[in-house]
Amino acid sequence: MKFAFNLIDKLMANPTKTNLMALNKVLMVGIPFNAPHGFKIKELSEEKVLIFLPNRKLNHNHLGGVHACAMATVGEFCAGMSLLKSFGASKYRLILSELNVKYTYQGRCDLEGSCSLTQIDKESIKKILEAEGKYLQKLDTILTDKNGKEVAIVTTTWQLKEWDKVKTKG
Repeated sequence: MKFAFNLIDKLMANPTKTNLMALNKVLMVGIPFNAPHGFKIKELSEEKVLIFLPNRKLNHNHLGGVHACAMATVGEFCAGMSLLKSFGASKYRLILSELNVKYTYQGRCDLEGSCSLTQIDKESIKKILEAEGKYLQKLDTILTDKNGKEVAIVTTTWQLKEWDKVKTKG
């Protein structure tokens, strides 16, 4: 498991086109629920994470648009990747604690989820983590269609905790 987290960190640290392709493949195996949906990380920078959600039959609802749950999942994925980009998969464990979606327009084409890393104050969070051992971070991911029209805002809240402070029951 540690090897996989170190590999994810290494690929995210240098997000070239080749490394993003490799990261997408690693995450397809690591997060099997997301694999059939065809999500792809398009950008992983210091400013934002951008994830592609294809308009294909598997992702459709009964009306032929992009399913609400596919949009919610890409919003969750995008925010989670933003935290991993900021803090690293090998050092911190992330757990989703809350998810809220506001749907503003029906998605009927390919969509993109974008999460701005400016929402994350790394230094402040690290201080709280040192003092309290865990931190709750709220993030907004904006989903837009290929014309730039907003279709949803996914708000997630994540618990961050250092792996060495995680206690699991055996």
